[in-house]
Amino acid sequence: MAVFKNTPEEWQRLDWAILQNGWVQLYHKPDFLLIDVSWFRQQRYRVLEFDCGKWADLEAMHTELKQRFRFSESYGNNLNALRDSLSDYEVFGAGLVVVLHHFDTIAKQDAQALLDVFAENARRHMLLGERVLTLVQVDSPDTSYEPVGAMPVLWNPHEWQRFRE
Repeated sequence: MAVFKNTPEEWQRLDWAILQNGWVQLYHKPDFLLIDVSWFRQQRYRVLEFDCGKWADLEAMHTELKQRFRFSESYGNNLNALRDSLSDYEVFGAGLVVVLHHFDTIAKQDAQALLDVFAENARRHMLLGERVLTLVQVDSPDTSYEPVGAMPVLWNPHEWQRFRE
C-alpha cells in the first residue's frame, strides 16, 4: 500500500512536504505550529501533544510517554523500550503526529536521541503504509539539531555472513 499517490494534489499536502525531507519538522512560532496541527486534525491524523518543559528529568519524560501512548506496564523507561514500544504502536486514521512543545528545554544530547528514536520508527511505519510525523516546537529560534534517522550503508545479507564467522 502506497503512503501517497503520485499526483500534483498530493504534492501540495503538508504531510507530503514534511515527509519528503524526513519525519521531523522544527517550529519556533507556536502560531505556525497551531495552524499545522489543525490541518493534521482536519485530515484525521491522531495528534499527541507533549509539553517537554514539564519534564523535570528523563524519568518524567518516559512516564508521560508511557501514559499517553498507553504502553504496557512492562515499559522499561529508557530509549530502547521507547524504540520497541513505538515499533509495535498501532497507527490509526490517516496517521500519527507527535507534537513536542518547548523541546529545547531538554538536554541537547537527550533531545537528539529522542528525535532519532521517533525518526527511526516513522521510517518503519512508512514501510507498513503508515504516516508518523514529529513536530518539534522550540522557544529559541537559534536551536538546531543534527540530522535524524540517518542509516548506515550495510553489507547485503549474503556477504554479511562472512563478517560474522
